[in-house]
Amino acid sequence: MTADAKLAALREQLRDLRGRAGLTMSDLHVRSRLGRTTVSQALNDGASCPSWVTVAALAKAMKAAPSVIDALHELWKEAQPSAPRSQQHVVRPRTAIGDQLIADIDPQALEVHPAVLAAPDPGGYPFLPTYLSRAHDAELRSYLKSALQGGVSVLVMLTGDSATGKTRALYEALGEVAPHRRLLRPSTSGDLLSILLEGRFEPDTVLWLNESQRFFYGHDAEQTAAELRRLLVTTSRLVAVGTLWTDPYWEELTRPGRAGDPHGQVRGLLDCSATRRIMVPDHLSDAELRQWRTTAHAEEEHGDRRLIDALRAGAADGSVVQHLSGGPALLAAYRSGPGSHFNHVEHAILGAALDARRLGHRSPLPGELLADAADGALHPRRRPSGETWAEDVLKALSTGERGDGRRTDIRHTLTAMHTPLSRSGDQAVYEPADYLVQHVGHQRADRPGAPSLWRALVQHTTDADDLVELGTSAANHGYLRQAALLWRKAVLAGHPTSGYVLAELLDEANDPHQHGSLWVAGHAVLHDPDGVRNLLDVLHQTQRSAAIDVLMQRHPETHVDCDDAESIAYLLESLSAADLHAAAAELAARAAGGADATDPGSIVDLLEALRDLGYDRAYRVLAVRASREADATEAAFSPALLAELTAHSPADATVLAARAIAEIDIRDANDVTNLLDAFKDLDLRDSVTGLLRRAPETHVDLSDPEAVVRLIETLEELEQTQAVRTLVDRDLAGHADLTDPDSVPALLSLLMEYEQSTDVMAVAARAASETDISHPGSIAELLEFLHQLGMEAELATLLDRDVSRHTDVHDHEGVGRLLVVLKEMDQGQAVGLLAQRAAADADATDPDGVAWLVEYLQEVGQDEAAGMLLSRVPVQDNDETPLGPADSAWGCDLDGSPAGRWTWDDLSLNEGPTQ
Repeated sequence: MTADAKLAALREQLRDLRGRAGLTMSDLHVRSRLGRTTVSQALNDGASCPSWVTVAALAKAMKAAPSVIDALHELWKEAQPSAPRSQQHVVRPRTAIGDQLIADIDPQALEVHPAVLAAPDPGGYPFLPTYLSRAHDAELRSYLKSALQGGVSVLVMLTGDSATGKTRALYEALGEVAPHRRLLRPSTSGDLLSILLEGRFEPDTVLWLNESQRFFYGHDAEQTAAELRRLLVTTSRLVAVGTLWTDPYWEELTRPGRAGDPHGQVRGLLDCSATRRIMVPDHLSDAELRQWRTTAHAEEEHGDRRLIDALRAGAADGSVVQHLSGGPALLAAYRSGPGSHFNHVEHAILGAALDARRLGHRSPLPGELLADAADGALHPRRRPSGETWAEDVLKALSTGERGDGRRTDIRHTLTAMHTPLSRSGDQAVYEPADYLVQHVGHQRADRPGAPSLWRALVQHTTDADDLVELGTSAANHGYLRQAALLWRKAVLAGHPTSGYVLAELLDEANDPHQHGSLWVAGHAVLHDPDGVRNLLDVLHQTQRSAAIDVLMQRHPETHVDCDDAESIAYLLESLSAADLHAAAAELAARAAGGADATDPGSIVDLLEALRDLGYDRAYRVLAVRASREADATEAAFSPALLAELTAHSPADATVLAARAIAEIDIRDANDVTNLLDAFKDLDLRDSVTGLLRRAPETHVDLSDPEAVVRLIETLEELEQTQAVRTLVDRDLAGHADLTDPDSVPALLSLLMEYEQSTDVMAVAARAASETDISHPGSIAELLEFLHQLGMEAELATLLDRDVSRHTDVHDHEGVGRLLVVLKEMDQGQAVGLLAQRAAADADATDPDGVAWLVEYLQEVGQDEAAGMLLSRVPVQDNDETPLGPADSAWGCDLDGSPAGRWTWDDLSLNEGPTQ
């Protein structure tokens, strides 16, 4: 019996046990404490084998005898080879994924960047220099303490650029507020999913998700995010922390969704009421610079020059924290080209790693891939000899040590590549330094990559998610044959949505007999509703009826996971459009009882679909569940659910409104305002009265001025004069956080409206000395506002902080607006200084930004600076001109020339078995 047959037998036994126990899928979800996605995938035929943790939990929930559980375990072990390695959730010892007290963990084990050593090196440094707390540190500690002391659960996400101190901030905060808590440290989304399903994420633990892109991308990411969100919103005192780059990760993962959105559940987690985002600036404020300078001089007196070196290195560009870890120096070493800091072979290996990451290979890179890519890109005379050349070069780049004693790292500390912590016996893999990835990748965003790199990627890439991303990059550059190969491998690896992109690529030219379409319909994974829907749409729109028949004979309506209500809503619409009404009806009934009803935004989509398609019974079932299960504290999305239920199921709307009133965090001014606005717009007067009885005016946190102003405006519309008066009298001037210059004008306008002249002066004075001056556009607006109010003393204080010297010149339009405002205020010297900084340091690779800034520079009479900026715009080399998709129906070859005719059948015969 094959492994596939063993897997089928395992699932059949699980289904038989469920039938004998008389349990529904929802019953199993509750009894096993597993997510609905996990239960559905375990019992329904699919590409991946469930973990033993899942199988055992289901068996116990169905009260299976010990002998039955033993038999299931034997079947499970025999079924393992049939599942692609990338989809198995391997059960590992707890120590393999971290289970130590925070106080006992070395910072290096948590990936805290070490500080580069001063040169010459006197030795004897501690691993980390003295830590300087900044504004975000206080915010971080307040969220952690609240949850640790019994408050609502929290996921704190620190976002910012590479090497800005995000990981160090988490390490320092947890060491202070939770030193004796256990720290759970998964290394992959599979590890994280195991932790969540095993119930190991408990109130006495802290979940460490540094570099959270490791967990929030990939085929496990959506299920993992849904499970984590469910735990956070239903359990108290849970604490999770993580870090993400703002660009691209945070922006990409939180971008508003669309049909087929691959990050819907991750976005739901990052947007949910339990998540708190803290932005870590890439520049120090004036006060922080002064504190850094004082500490640096004190450390220098004791022989540690690292802080003072970083301060001096960052004087020109303001990147003091980044220079502490050596990022800019490493970037300069790479940009100096081969033959300087790195020899030709090292530079080729490093360039291949950076290009592979840029093109979509997110997981660590095998050494064979890098070796093949670099060897093909090197001139024959530069190619090294010896069997171990690649191993030697990779060791030099990841340890800093060459065989001849010379170094590749930055001052014996920062290496260009590293090997992620691996388990014994694993093959060595490599990752380029984060700072290089962030600062080199976007500058080469349109480069096609060397032919040898693409050949290596096709041959050596095995991760399903990497295959999909690389296939997309290949198609964007016109490499259609390579895209087909990569996407075919992704289907075989079990990627849930790769089938439809491959089907889109296939047409009459490259798949004349529709063999490829039939293959995709027979092999695509069925558990993902977005993947099934998109594939069905492609086949339906191109009238490939035979492939649709193959797909529907596999009964996707019984296999798709019903957790994601939004995705199910879109799939229902697609089934109906294709006249597959029986399948749609069966799916509607499943979804009404099995969809995750905690996410109000997704539930609205499913309710609307059920109503529009006429599935009234399913609508009633789901409406009742939504009123009782939806996260009523999601003030950003629950108003839409309230509106839907008010219009079509008023009794359920009343239940949801009552829950929202009772459960909302009365301290959150934004949430209170959103809910009051929703009640007002829906004319739910009793609900308005009920929420006002909780007296938000006496409880809301006053630190966010914009949120408080919004609440006051809503209270005014509701004619709550006394509540407004109470709120205004709570010393807004003393409690408001004025570091955000955008919030100051609104607060000043409010205080003037209520004739709080003393508070107006206090806010203006505080803002002038405390607000963050790194945002040039916001500072320009604040300067204008103070000038219009005639607050010349405060205006002078703000200008005396040397805005032109310290503001961020990477914001092209903001710098331009600030230049104009300074010019209008006769600040000629400041205009000249800011113009010089912008001309020398602004990003010259952004054509739109440069065009904006040049126009502003000319407007304020800084023609010389405009010319200097234009002179820095890089000239694209002719031999590196980005390749676009070729006009040929078969795309282009890797050298850019039109590709010869190829078909799906050629790939099947010549590129390996298609199964």
